[in-house]
Amino acid sequence: MFRFFLACALAALTVPAALAVAGPVLRVGVERLDYYPFYVSDGRGYRGYARDLLDAYAASRGLRFSYEPMEIPDQVRLFLGSDRLDFAFPDHPAWHEDAKQGKAVHYSQPVGVLLEGLVVRRGETGRSLARVRRVGIVKGFVAQAIRREVQSGQIAVFESQSLDALFQLLALGRLDAVYVDFQVARLRLALLKLDGKLVADPTLPFDRHELRLSSRQHPERIADFDRFLLREAGTVSALKRRYGLH
Repeated sequence: MFRFFLACALAALTVPAALAVAGPVLRVGVERLDYYPFYVSDGRGYRGYARDLLDAYAASRGLRFSYEPMEIPDQVRLFLGSDRLDFAFPDHPAWHEDAKQGKAVHYSQPVGVLLEGLVVRRGETGRSLARVRRVGIVKGFVAQAIRREVQSGQIAVFESQSLDALFQLLALGRLDAVYVDFQVARLRLALLKLDGKLVADPTLPFDRHELRLSSRQHPERIADFDRFLLREAGTVSALKRRYGLH
């Protein structure tokens, strides 16, 4: 496992050096969050599947992407309300619909799929959603699967920028579930040594989200990115295999 993470880190470090002599710099607003293997943004930079994919596209076009990590509410506000960000990742037409009213946002074809549902304590799987009262969720996430229960007051939501903190609260019994992608949960719980206490429950409602690159300012770049995804399908598939994604 250590060799795997080391190889990924080295790959992330070598790509920007290769792009140092490339052309225009385009700013991508990304989530300040550890959502490995899809993406990780922390004190060591932005890395993971998304970084490698976007850098591969940029290198093929003589571009450079500058990744700007920020909390999700700030990402949404700056992307929709200013010209500071050229792109946002990840994005989806169903996310933050109210904030997007009247805004022309252009989306790429899907580059990955999230299956986001509820992680619970072992021994509590298979129970009714009616018994779930407190759900932890990353600040800014959209939990469509339980939206009706949240709006009715049946489920209370506790937001945090730290996924690790939410898992700890669940393990301590202060939450009934945490809303998260199942692949992310499996890797993160193993790293935190909580996989013996917590587990994803696919019997409860879950969402299927397709991850997309979006832009307000550069629809032509989005169309070109789609052409890259089609023509370099082998490259995309190889990156997914490297990170254990479907």
